[in-house]
Amino acid sequence: MEYFGVFSFVMVLVLMSKVSRLERILRDNGLSAKRTAGLGEQIRKQVGKTVMLTVEAGDGDVMGKECKILDADEDWALVLANEGKKNQCEKLIRLDSVKQIKMR
Repeated sequence: MEYFGVFSFVMVLVLMSKVSRLERILRDNGLSAKRTAGLGEQIRKQVGKTVMLTVEAGDGDVMGKECKILDADEDWALVLANEGKKNQCEKLIRLDSVKQIKMR
């Protein structure tokens, strides 16, 4: 039974050395091993600003229109969409349906 413990300890050491080697390679090439900001985080930074949203065809009425982002979290965004000269409506958009965001 002690052999399994020694074997697993050796395997952990080998795997730790491989991970540190890969992190060093990433660092040398100017890449970071950190997680990139998600779409929800990027949209949260744009709260209060007007952006151009491109949305999937299921939400075609917002597709390609200027929208002001009112609030956002990791999965949803509340936007104020322009629908004419004086017509505006609030829409709740799932971030999975967002294909492109153009900042103004």
